[in-house]
Amino acid sequence: MEQEDFFTILPSELTTDILSRLPLRSISIGKCVCKSWLNLLQSDDFVKSKIKTPSSLVRLTQVATNSTQCTTFEFEDEDEADVESHALRFHPITDFEIPLGNPVSKCEAQPANGLLLIHSSMERHIHVCNPITREYIDLCCPVEFSCYALSFGFGASKISGHYKVVCIDSSTYGTDAHCVYTLGTGTWRRLDPGPASGCTSIFHTYIVCNDNLHWTVYDSTPIFRICAFDLETECFSIFSPPAVDGRGINVNLNVLRDCLCLSYTLEDKVVIWLMKEYRVEESWTMEYQISIDIDCGFDYGRWNIIYVYLIKAFENGDVLMSLQRKCLIYYSNKTRTIRQVGMLRDGTSKNDDASAMIYTPSLFSLKNFGVENVISF
Repeated sequence: MEQEDFFTILPSELTTDILSRLPLRSISIGKCVCKSWLNLLQSDDFVKSKIKTPSSLVRLTQVATNSTQCTTFEFEDEDEADVESHALRFHPITDFEIPLGNPVSKCEAQPANGLLLIHSSMERHIHVCNPITREYIDLCCPVEFSCYALSFGFGASKISGHYKVVCIDSSTYGTDAHCVYTLGTGTWRRLDPGPASGCTSIFHTYIVCNDNLHWTVYDSTPIFRICAFDLETECFSIFSPPAVDGRGINVNLNVLRDCLCLSYTLEDKVVIWLMKEYRVEESWTMEYQISIDIDCGFDYGRWNIIYVYLIKAFENGDVLMSLQRKCLIYYSNKTRTIRQVGMLRDGTSKNDDASAMIYTPSLFSLKNFGVENVISF
């Protein structure tokens, strides 16, 4: 008796739910299995479904052709790594160029629900991109300042679902030229700085935590603060970091274990603080002091400053992080040792910066925003 194909008798909703849980690489292979799967994986029903694929790591490196090289890596087991040998198991699943970015300047990028905000300090353009669907939107800078004087943020509100690009004046001129752009509206709107009035951003990077955007800023005092922007209410607020001996010049904000986190270097150590209860300043806790006992092969620069970008904390306490956007290191919480990981430097020159971040792929098309001019690449 001929065996019946199990998937042919499943409701399409169940098939969609099953396929949506596969890694991105498996979804791509699934398109080649049969015509019905190909049609399903390309259908609006599948694209609009909540894809549950495991998070991957995306590396963005600028190349000499005014474009950004995008490589996506898939972890073999997202929450487990070989602790004894520090062997982080991964393999690349996509590798292509996004035609964005100035090759002589650092390109900042952060993900939000599968979309990336990409902007360069040398250009007056901000791009929202989906590297999986190969689409991007080009947004012109809303104010006349050089982009060196601006900081950007990007996120999606969980309540309204709106994607918003935020531009804040990070100059020393105190103009408070803060704006927000909701994708699909076609216009920038001015924001009331409120408690953020007079603050200047000390870094152009931002992070998203608890549905808020965050930057480190200075106010009228020489001590830095943390500025938060609520994506739903569009209101700014200010709160204090932990006491870190007045340091601020090499401090980065990050997210680890869904907590707001602050990292910096002190002599030969990476120091990591976690805010275990959001906006409760008393909950700041020093979580890690990691000795940097390896030679990453780059010049630390003026004042021996090393910028630390935390990427991922594993369930066993291990941490994946980037130093100076040039050296990716893996810290073993069990052995208290670190080791360099090769995925960040692969295919890049010694002087290239490479942004690395955890990224959840999405098949969401930017054409769903309607009024936006969507460009395919």
